[in-house]
Amino acid sequence: MFGMPGTDAEIRAVFEKQYGTELSQQFWNSFYSAAVNEADIAFVQQCGLNNIRIPVNYKLFNDAADFTSSTAIREIDRILALCKKYSLWAIIDLHTAPKGQNPDWHSDNNSGKDGFWYDTDAIDSFIAVWIQIAEYYSNNTTVGGYDLINEPCYFTEEGTQGMMSFYQKCTSAIRKVDQNHIIFYEGNTYSRDFSMFTENLDDNCAYTFHLYPFLQLPDKLHSTNKKELLRQSLYKDVSLEHLQKHLKKPLWCGETGHPLHLPDSFDMHAIYLDLLEELNIGWAVWPLKDVGAMGMLNVKQNSSWTRLCNALSENWVFWDIFNQDSILSVENEQNADPYSFYKRIAKLTTEANKTVEKNSAKLDFETLKAAIQDFSFDACEPNTALLESMK
Repeated sequence: MFGMPGTDAEIRAVFEKQYGTELSQQFWNSFYSAAVNEADIAFVQQCGLNNIRIPVNYKLFNDAADFTSSTAIREIDRILALCKKYSLWAIIDLHTAPKGQNPDWHSDNNSGKDGFWYDTDAIDSFIAVWIQIAEYYSNNTTVGGYDLINEPCYFTEEGTQGMMSFYQKCTSAIRKVDQNHIIFYEGNTYSRDFSMFTENLDDNCAYTFHLYPFLQLPDKLHSTNKKELLRQSLYKDVSLEHLQKHLKKPLWCGETGHPLHLPDSFDMHAIYLDLLEELNIGWAVWPLKDVGAMGMLNVKQNSSWTRLCNALSENWVFWDIFNQDSILSVENEQNADPYSFYKRIAKLTTEANKTVEKNSAKLDFETLKAAIQDFSFDACEPNTALLESMK
């Protein structure tokens, strides 16, 4: 999405080491402003969508002495004001948790393990953040709901116990300060397995699963019976029947999408969205904007930012090391070490991040800060194939 290898923390550490805290913060503030501004929110509305999902690293709620002065609250409030202006709901998504709710790099986790579910201190500190969020936004009618934790993934019964204990405690804590907002629950295996939910934990709740057809059906993208294959995948790879018949709450596919480097199979994405509509399931594409991976808006491939990223990383390409991690996570359950795949990805991305660190010594700060403006709406180009599939 960003164009550079490494976890969020690793990328931030490179800039802080090179430029210091004050200049690094200037850079990130420039990025936040460029990445999501009024033109972007207006664009979402013009696309016919009625909500956005705001992914936030939990650390950004803790980067100031006062919670309300944190980067997370400042930026969420800024985006909520725009959403209100354009009649959109916003779903607050805590996209990372301490020690990793899954073993993948996108939970800001370079360990290749899922330590969150086994650490009571980490769970308690995370719930404490949610209490503050819920108390602060309890009467905010632009907030549609709370997506408690993004894409859990673990491989043990102890992990199931940890997840369900977290959900019960977090739900109870939120309801003491906020009775108004929907609570969204995600299941195990990157939010596809909900079998551990034997009952609803709250009346005002919904379930949100994630499914990417190009990952689940990589060899079927050009089949003639795509819709039936997608239907089978939904009921096989997601606990859809359990959700529909037993839990009976609203369903939301909170993430789906299709990568730009597979341009001849965008019809699979369109058929999938059509199937969700047929099943009365809401959906959201991931993400709004990136460097030409999957976003609705793309940083141009010949931009200053992409050239800078290529130079710093020595032409690192994410898709060269990423291959169906959400499928492999299930297959790895049969292996002696189900984390072997994730440890390898963590090692490769960290090594590539070290290359960025080495080369950033030659990079002038003003050049870096100017290049990040390539994320602004006017500098980006629409992902026409994706937008057409959504229409």
